Amino acid sequence: MFVAPIILVSWLLVGPPMPLFVALMIAISGLILVLRCRFTHKTIALLGVMGLMVIHSIVIVLIMHFQLWQPIPHDGFNGTAAWLLRELFGLDFRLAEVGIPAAIFVGAYIELVRSRLNLSQAFPNLSFYDQTEDLARTVKMLATRANIECPKLRLVDGGSPCAFTIRTRGNYTIALSVGLLESFDETEVEACLAHEIAHIKNRDFTLRTLVTICRTALFAKVLSYFIETALYRTRELLADRTAASLIGGPAALVSALTKLQEASWVNDTPTGSAICFFDPKESLFEILSKHPNLSTRIRMLKEMDAS
Repeated sequence: MFVAPIILVSWLLVGPPMPLFVALMIAISGLILVLRCRFTHKTIALLGVMGLMVIHSIVIVLIMHFQLWQPIPHDGFNGTAAWLLRELFGLDFRLAEVGIPAAIFVGAYIELVRSRLNLSQAFPNLSFYDQTEDLARTVKMLATRANIECPKLRLVDGGSPCAFTIRTRGNYTIALSVGLLESFDETEVEACLAHEIAHIKNRDFTLRTLVTICRTALFAKVLSYFIETALYRTRELLADRTAASLIGGPAALVSALTKLQEASWVNDTPTGSAICFFDPKESLFEILSKHPNLSTRIRMLKEMDAS
């Protein structure tokens, strides 16, 4: 009686109509989201679950095209459950046939088109200005500490405090708003720059592209969206920790985050950019947000300082 609804809910979350696999993936992903493990370990685990889901979609396509084996179990299911398994497997195949080519197209578009836009093309409604010598020295110092190639720096004509990084034509560019420079002191500005440098050091742009491709392939699987947002929140917290290590402690970053009173971001940010501050407000729906809230970030940094 209850088998068919369980199969249907499991399929909506994960996809493959194989109950044991579904139960295992739900259990693993649930543990990953609940346990407070290291950010790098959590990243690997979440990517692993998403990767297994993508592999299973590919396997479904191979099974149907080449008739490799019978994927629907005959024993233990009958009536409505057996019929539902057959229907869901066929639907999985049709969705995978759409999602996998779409993912390949999205990956090619990001790498060959969007990442090759210059700043004026990526943000046609914004005005950019050259960096100051003091900021240039700060960026160079932080890049040296992080052992990465020094990114470019541009100023944005805007009153809201925000900082973001974008990959254009194979190079990274950090943008700071004039409002951020006016609102924050030197140590807080340095902390914001360190956060953006941390995204580059931690290869978050490559990871975001990979996750976008996987999520596109799994567009009909609800769990993939939760995994995507969990990954983004994890990488933001890791960037905060990395930034704190680059500037000798979390105090300046905590101060900058505390000063931020409302969300500030640049609209129409291209895929592959990393935004420093996005949603510091408390939210009952943080699980759906790509950025951790302000209190979560500050609490993590203070715990880091205390230890």
